[in-house]
Amino acid sequence: MAAPMIKAEIRSSVNRKNAGKLRREGYVPGVIYSRGKETISIQIDKNELQRFLSKHGSSGAIDVELEGSTVPVLIKETQNDIIKGDVLHIDLQQLSADTKVKLRVPISIQGREEAESLDAVMQQQTMDIELQCLPKYIPQVIRLDVSQLKFGENITIGDLDIAKDDNYEILSDLGEVIVSLIAAHAVEEEEEETDIDLDMDVPTVAETEEKSSEDENE
Repeated sequence: MAAPMIKAEIRSSVNRKNAGKLRREGYVPGVIYSRGKETISIQIDKNELQRFLSKHGSSGAIDVELEGSTVPVLIKETQNDIIKGDVLHIDLQQLSADTKVKLRVPISIQGREEAESLDAVMQQQTMDIELQCLPKYIPQVIRLDVSQLKFGENITIGDLDIAKDDNYEILSDLGEVIVSLIAAHAVEEEEEETDIDLDMDVPTVAETEEKSSEDENE
């Protein structure tokens, strides 16, 4: 399956002032780096990048179309605006066919509806796993079928097919639980405890000062 592709342009001027100007013009500045090679400064259309990341995620292997060439890269990091969530900068690592890379791959749960019931609910504890492999083996997502999971059972990272594949080195703890099928009332009790904590009365500053004054007078 071909990696998703996005178009980028070479960024000629590299400084903080220019980066701000680019963002105002509707572009996201970024870099493509690789060991032993000169870092390439790029810019990508902001709206196109937002749509791309919404569809394909902000991790994994992609292709970048750059000046007529296709550059295979790994999305290493995106910096986002704290309030708006807009992408402010993107770091891409150029891939080499014979060099292994470390990355985190998201886990997609399949068959949740078949496993859950009125008495049992699915609880996902791990959202992704860290692994190392050659670029040609990089998965965009790890799909986990939980439709046959029974009450009281769980699935760990070590249970995944990818953990038994010699093409991958799993860096996450193999004993780490991904999903569990637990009693529905256990989740309800947990939510109730949270509600109780939120409903606890917290004294105001005035009440605290008044109490301190009373203690001093005693």
